[in-house]
Amino acid sequence: MKNIFQMTWQVPFGEFVLKLDPLSLVFLLAVTILLLCAGVYAVGYMRPYQGKKPLLPHIFFYLLFAFSLVLIVTANNVILFLGAWETMTISTYFLIIFFDEKESVRKAGFLYLIASHCATFCLFLMFFLMAHAAGSMNFDMIARASFPPVLSGTIFLLALAGFGVKAGFLPSHIWLPYAHPAAPSHISALLSGVAIKMGIYGICRVLWIMDILPDWCGYLLVVIGVICGIMGVLYALGQHELKKLLAYHSIENIGIIAIGLGVGLLGRSYHLPFLAVLGFGGGLLHVLNHSLFKGLLFLAAGSVIQKTHSGEIDKLGGVAKAMPVTSVLFLVGALSICGLPLFNGFISEFIVFFGLFQGMFTLPLSGVIFCVWGILSLALMGALALACFSKVYGAVFSGQPRSILEGLEDPAGKGESTSKWMLIPMIVLAGVCVWIGLAPRAMAMFTFLGGAYLTHVELSMVDLGQVFIPLTMVIGVLLLFIALIMGLIVIRRLLLGAESTPVREAWGCGFTRVSARSQYTASSFARMILDFVKNLLFFRREGGMVEGIFPVKVRLESSVRDVAEEKGFRPLLTGLTLLSRKIDAGRVHYTQMYLMYIFLFLIFLLVWKLK
Repeated sequence: MKNIFQMTWQVPFGEFVLKLDPLSLVFLLAVTILLLCAGVYAVGYMRPYQGKKPLLPHIFFYLLFAFSLVLIVTANNVILFLGAWETMTISTYFLIIFFDEKESVRKAGFLYLIASHCATFCLFLMFFLMAHAAGSMNFDMIARASFPPVLSGTIFLLALAGFGVKAGFLPSHIWLPYAHPAAPSHISALLSGVAIKMGIYGICRVLWIMDILPDWCGYLLVVIGVICGIMGVLYALGQHELKKLLAYHSIENIGIIAIGLGVGLLGRSYHLPFLAVLGFGGGLLHVLNHSLFKGLLFLAAGSVIQKTHSGEIDKLGGVAKAMPVTSVLFLVGALSICGLPLFNGFISEFIVFFGLFQGMFTLPLSGVIFCVWGILSLALMGALALACFSKVYGAVFSGQPRSILEGLEDPAGKGESTSKWMLIPMIVLAGVCVWIGLAPRAMAMFTFLGGAYLTHVELSMVDLGQVFIPLTMVIGVLLLFIALIMGLIVIRRLLLGAESTPVREAWGCGFTRVSARSQYTASSFARMILDFVKNLLFFRREGGMVEGIFPVKVRLESSVRDVAEEKGFRPLLTGLTLLSRKIDAGRVHYTQMYLMYIFLFLIFLLVWKLK
């Protein structure tokens, strides 16, 4: 498959090459849409900070971030790619710490910076091995080289380690749930929508370069996807802060993408082009879909937080009365991320499902086992995601306010109080989500081109009618069912009148007015599921339970702690801190002594050289 565009220019000690191919186009489209929408949203979102915080540096780093993203997906040279990668890392850090007066924000930015640079070390080593074996730093030249199985497997593992940190693979995801909530909401949307996708792009680019990889690489990607997907949604279910919950859902959707790429890699390894294009195409379509609905959700969450001055779910409630348009747009994003039919998330998940079913009939026994495991895991992810967003929407937008919500300009619900600069980008993203859900062929074919490019085959060699026919039938049947229900509602109203059914508050239980204290909280809604997996999630509960006919006042708090952080990285940090203190206690604090050590070492080298 030919490249769409390529440009080379000479620089000292080498050359820089830009290339646009079907793989780059998928990511470039996601980057462009979300950058434009987030930029327009920022005009309204940042208005309250004019005169209070300097905005020019934020604008500068936003443009630098945008430039680096475009350069990453079009770079065809190792040096240019790594330069753009580091530029993205630095600019992202300054965008995250916009509210740097808060200590938690500074810590989140620092954690992101440390994690990113640890990952970059793996990337340097990976590209060194590739360039040394191929004798070139040009991606096209490296792709023509042949690599021994051990070397190709090592390069693949380094790619997972380096790019996996940016993508949010478990357990290297610990920066993600801190950075997303700390950043301004339009930056959170970009972090989740496109920045972590650069990790996925890096893995895809390595898969394209290394066209022959050991069979276990595909199985490993499926395993990573399943673990990330299930653990990500379980962690999200236990969160009480809106943006942190959305951050953990990014890990879940990265898991779905990884499953799709794993299926594609298995299809390529076993020379099954249809399976490979299905897996790669489904994964790439979910890259695009996730950037759309997750961007929408973060922007809508940012609007809520800006108006209420709180992201704590248990402090909110009834927000839909003051922000009706925002609540509908958030609902569109929620239905999309849950993978429900007629929305874009369903399309990409359906294709990944179809690829897994196809793998059950074409792969060897080991592949069949992994495909069955993937199917069950995807179904579980969908069910848990539906429970999670039922909790979020019910607790935040429905019911009665749980506390006095500052900043709600129209508590009576007479109109939307959100700025038009903030509403228009959300409407655009919601419209694209619905469009792809109702008419998926154009965008699916676009990502299937990228899948065929990763498979190293022409798309015309693959019969995609096998997936489009059942997909079109599902959409058509659902639309017909909805039309039938709407018709019955209209007929009923014509026959019985509009006032035939009395309207009562939800969860009324016979009472004329429901108190906010009787509504489900984020903790109570998810309690049964979290109790079931509490040992897996490091689930904590503090306080007592309400008991007896006349219970006394008790306090009950629950939280889900990240196992990777609590059991892995925190003990490691403690150990490194103790070690550094011991080293610091034993070192000499005199410059003259260091100079003497250097002098003695130089004498040793001179004597050793003269032998």
